[in-house]
Amino acid sequence: MITRSRTRTRSKPQILQEDYVKGLRVDRIRQAQDEEAWVSGIKKYLVGELRDLDQGEAKSYSLIATDYEMDLNDLLFYCPPTKRTDEDHDGLMRLVMSEALHQDILHHYHASLEGGHQGIGSTYQRTRDHFHWRGLYKSVQRYVGECVDCETGKGRPTISGESPGNIQATNPFQIIAMDHIPSLPRSHKGNTKLLIWVDLFTGYVIAKAGGSRTAQTIAESYEECAFRRFGAKTAGHDGLSPSS
Repeated sequence: MITRSRTRTRSKPQILQEDYVKGLRVDRIRQAQDEEAWVSGIKKYLVGELRDLDQGEAKSYSLIATDYEMDLNDLLFYCPPTKRTDEDHDGLMRLVMSEALHQDILHHYHASLEGGHQGIGSTYQRTRDHFHWRGLYKSVQRYVGECVDCETGKGRPTISGESPGNIQATNPFQIIAMDHIPSLPRSHKGNTKLLIWVDLFTGYVIAKAGGSRTAQTIAESYEECAFRRFGAKTAGHDGLSPSS
């Protein structure tokens, strides 16, 4: 009797290149900017589309246009009106965020593991170092003031010593950082979120689309995309820089 063994093939996890993941973020931010009237208006003024603006709008934008610039991806940046050289110009530019993305940004800099439920001043300073929108301080003040964890005293960490500094890996896949991109346009497969893992030693990026972000789903996705391919890691880090 001849038996025929069956080898179950497993589909390889979808691996997206870093440039593609960044492209998704750029598209989402650009779309949100174009949907907010004052941001879209400044962008139109900067590129000379004055026929789309009335006289009052054009005059108001002309008073603040020198504080803003657009990059090659058509994203609007705020440049603080201060004396600066060409060398530190890029370091001062802050990405303009529309209202639709304010909650995501404030969550990252206050309520996430990265934010650590710090106070209004710290949350504001860390947010304004990278992003800009009108009424930023009031937004931070309101968000922190309404934080349930801060109100009940459960969210503030106990600082027992100095920060150990940035996590550094010495071998490939020794330490993996994880992040996610929520609220993406729904795909034909029903996916609306993107889980991302980055090897801190090589910079290798793994991404997997999905429709859920429960603990069970994240664990299964990690097993499929990282553990089965590269083995167990020494440590993990939840949260990547927003600019990554």
